[in-house]
Amino acid sequence: MDIKKQIPNLLTLCNLFCGLNIIIAAAIQDFNCVIYWAAAALLFDFLDGTAARILKVTSSLGKELDSLADAVSFGAAPALVLYYFWKSEQVDGVIHFSPLIIAVFAAYRLAKFNSTTQNNNYFTGLPTPALSLACFAIPQIGDDFEWVSSIINHPLFIVIFSFLGGLLLVSNFKLFSLKIGSSHRTLNILRIILVISAVMLIVWLHFFGVFLCLLVYLGLSLTFQNKIY
Repeated sequence: MDIKKQIPNLLTLCNLFCGLNIIIAAAIQDFNCVIYWAAAALLFDFLDGTAARILKVTSSLGKELDSLADAVSFGAAPALVLYYFWKSEQVDGVIHFSPLIIAVFAAYRLAKFNSTTQNNNYFTGLPTPALSLACFAIPQIGDDFEWVSSIINHPLFIVIFSFLGGLLLVSNFKLFSLKIGSSHRTLNILRIILVISAVMLIVWLHFFGVFLCLLVYLGLSLTFQNKIY
């Protein structure tokens, strides 16, 4: 066995391990622990692709394994985080089941991703990590802003966020990637604007800022939908 070829796969498995721990933490309603495991999952998701490019190793196994890990960490995990969170908030009726649809759409998106040719400048549909960041932040928002808590726990918000988020995952909207350094000048400018905006929002509004980053990303991508792709 070539150990060099297995390094990206090992990092992908670490991502999967983190995703499983996110689900466990959510089940016991330890949403602070969710954040730590989520940050680790995102780090490993970045590192496995980076390692594959640096080591110049690719395989069909690695591609399928990456999608499996993402389906858990950025599909099932965020869906269950919201399920357990809204269940703990005693949301009326069966509304707290709504986020589970995110896992369904995420699985479809990842299968679609594997079966189509990808462009380095943009994603077709909302990337699963982008939506999952907003999902992981939601349980933390009420601790900082009580007025926001009443909004995010409203049944209408829960249903709209769950279904709209899921639909965005499988949409045909083109959303720019964050790979700064491509030859497309306008895209690079948008990426820099997003990064600066994200830093400012997170420093100022903490987890509410993390949630708003998703809206900024969508806003920038959709505003320039017909001009840069």
